[in-house]
Amino acid sequence: MMADRLAQMASLGAFLAAAFFLQAPQTASAAPKKFVADYTVSLYGLTLAHTSFTSTLDGDAISIDGTIASAGVARIIDDTKGTTTVRGHLSQDGVAPDSFVIAYKSGKKNKRTEIDFANGAVSRTMNIPPLKKRKTWIPLSDADLKAATDPLSGVMVRAASPADVCKKTLHYYDGELRADISFSYSGKKPLSIPGYSGEATVCTARFVPVGGYRPGNSTIEYLKKKGQMTVVFVPMGSTGMYVPVSASVGTKIGTVTVSADRLEARQ
Repeated sequence: MMADRLAQMASLGAFLAAAFFLQAPQTASAAPKKFVADYTVSLYGLTLAHTSFTSTLDGDAISIDGTIASAGVARIIDDTKGTTTVRGHLSQDGVAPDSFVIAYKSGKKNKRTEIDFANGAVSRTMNIPPLKKRKTWIPLSDADLKAATDPLSGVMVRAASPADVCKKTLHYYDGELRADISFSYSGKKPLSIPGYSGEATVCTARFVPVGGYRPGNSTIEYLKKKGQMTVVFVPMGSTGMYVPVSASVGTKIGTVTVSADRLEARQ
């Protein structure tokens, strides 16, 4: 459904907002800092959605609160509005999620997904309405949900050098689908955006489904065999953290891109 695709795009925009937010220098004793980021989601140059995110860092605690609304052609097909939130904390490996929530309304239908994490694993998942029992779907085991992360916080990378950034594998979980997204080094390029000007590391990614999907699903099969994914990372000062500043994902209907419209610090 279009609404489900837009919800996934909201997640993509949210991690980009978090990336900008994490680039600002912070200290544990400083007052909470807030940043606002606006993005446009597009396909073939056509606007599909607008997203806006407010990110806050208070000591080691990280929170992201965002909104999404379909726009342009997508609004005509499926009017969708929603919110997404992430609560987490800094860790040795980067960012560790504590909870993830996405809720949206498409027409008269409401959907909500809540994911809680504990000790590096998924501890609770709630979907409203509940997921239908799917006898033919590949099930998820407890082992599949260990070291899993939400779609937003898993892309914050700690690396010793730019060459090591693309050695990461994201253990993606959105409340139903579990997949591994493995990054590979593609090269470097100059980049200049609000908040950063310098060299960026370009990673391509490979999508490997693990569970929580129907075998033969055309979208999953396309992403697995033909889907092209690119994420561009930049260093976060001298912290050893690298964060994404843009992303594109190839789908059956074309390449979806998320681009920043505004990155603004607020007191």
